[in-house]
Amino acid sequence: MSYRIPIIFDTDIGVDDAFALLLAAGNPSIDILGITTVFGNNSVDNCTENALRVCELLDLDVPVAKGARKSLFGEEKDYTLHKNNFVHGEDGLGGKRYMLKDPRKKVEDCDAVDLIARLVRRSDEKVVLVPVGPLTNIAMFLLTYPELKSQIDGIALMGGAAYGGNYLPLAEANIANDPEAAKIVFQSGLKIVMCGLDATEKAMLSKDDREMLRVVGGSIGTFYYDMVKDYVTVSERFDPNRLGPCLHDSVPVAWLINPDIVKTEPCHVEVDIVGQYSKACTVTDVLCRDNKPNAMVAFDLNREEFIKLHLDALKWLNRNQ
Repeated sequence: MSYRIPIIFDTDIGVDDAFALLLAAGNPSIDILGITTVFGNNSVDNCTENALRVCELLDLDVPVAKGARKSLFGEEKDYTLHKNNFVHGEDGLGGKRYMLKDPRKKVEDCDAVDLIARLVRRSDEKVVLVPVGPLTNIAMFLLTYPELKSQIDGIALMGGAAYGGNYLPLAEANIANDPEAAKIVFQSGLKIVMCGLDATEKAMLSKDDREMLRVVGGSIGTFYYDMVKDYVTVSERFDPNRLGPCLHDSVPVAWLINPDIVKTEPCHVEVDIVGQYSKACTVTDVLCRDNKPNAMVAFDLNREEFIKLHLDALKWLNRNQ
């Protein structure tokens, strides 16, 4: 078999995270070593349950470990009051988690940081970290196991924006949930691909695309079609003229599979952790005036090829049915 990219998928699994996991699980060029969960779209307990159930749906047999409940320096959130609940539904999966079978797999008895370390040590190849939620687990891994940094091939993350924000005027949600952790990651010296809102807001799932999920996806596609319904409604409230909801978290996975789909540029990124109006902003110097690039920043993507990757993943996962 040809080389497969070993990844660890770190997620606050909500609707778009579930699409990202589908894309990774359904592409033969990706080798998912394990999944770690973090607070963000929902509580870490709900996110862990979601990860286990989506793994059951996708027939994905990998270790799953629970990670951070809160940011490095913040308080644990009350998710019964958290505004993101209405974006991904109270259960984090568009209110459709009840449709999924109880998972046979149990969560690992170690935490997320220790699972990352264990999987990195065991891997014959350098590992790519793919965080699509707050960067708390990743920062804690880098601080706790600095000796393993040389075994990390890079970090392909969903987070940030060169221009604007969605959680705050100048901050994207994943970074805003733990800006201090994000600062640690961007200052790590590792190769980083930042797939932020500049590109991910172009990763839209149209009505025709959603119908194709059901047509080609079998039982998996049917669940994803149902799961995304409320996500569509929320997207239309924000912008009724948008083609469809954005699959933000799939973009770093798509970049790993085919970098030509995602247009990136070398930039220098600093995370503002003190600004009165710009806290959690990923301040992106696209000209690298006084600093060397520390990240490849995504600015555009080929939407048609991006969606085709998801449909191909569904076909791959259903190949034996």
